[in-house]
Amino acid sequence: MQFVGLYNLFGVGTEVVTGGANDELPSQTETITLDPNTLFSGQITNLSRHLIHLGLHALKADGNTVLHKHDIRAYESLNILNVPLHKVDIYVETGLEVGIHGMAVLTKVEDEDERAVALTKAGLFEDLHQSPDFMIDVFNHNVIAAIATTTIWTPAANSTIGVYRVNIACDAAQTVRLQFTDAAALNPRIIGLYRFTAAGTYTIDFDTALIRNPHGNDGLLQAITTTAASTEIDSYGHDILFGQ
Repeated sequence: MQFVGLYNLFGVGTEVVTGGANDELPSQTETITLDPNTLFSGQITNLSRHLIHLGLHALKADGNTVLHKHDIRAYESLNILNVPLHKVDIYVETGLEVGIHGMAVLTKVEDEDERAVALTKAGLFEDLHQSPDFMIDVFNHNVIAAIATTTIWTPAANSTIGVYRVNIACDAAQTVRLQFTDAAALNPRIIGLYRFTAAGTYTIDFDTALIRNPHGNDGLLQAITTTAASTEIDSYGHDILFGQ
């Protein structure tokens, strides 16, 4: 058996795949080999919180292919061992953007006996990982003294807001609504409504895996205040890039 090389999905290892207009067609396809004697041993990982679908095309000895369809859950990896993998189709729901990571070792068998032995060790199995914990390195401080809708967090370009904690301090009675929006400040997704009958402070803690803007990249975090009472809002978390 010969070592052929190290493999990175789409040539880069980590790729952002965008769902096309037709969910029935692959969003992206990667051709790996045309040689039934070249074996793929590696891993394909979903780096998003969305379900994605794979089509694995493996080569038989006569050059024909067989298809295996597989779903990968959020942060799940599909491990592929000693498979003559011809190509991989990736299916993403229309309009979604997800991060995919793939890496492998490619080896080549030199005769039918070697192929037979290698294929006895072929297999597919899953690893389901916990959503990663991120460094808390974004700190926003806003003072609002008006009836207003205020953007309190704009993420770095091409990243998604992940919130770890929000602290609200009001000088008098106030109602604050926190919401995620898309990049155009439309399509709100409500986080919560917080009512103060007098001056006070309230802290909202989220999981260490962070609560993320469901609109994905470039979406905003906003606060809506219903009185002119001075209100300070601190938000902490991380701007999450694909591949994290």
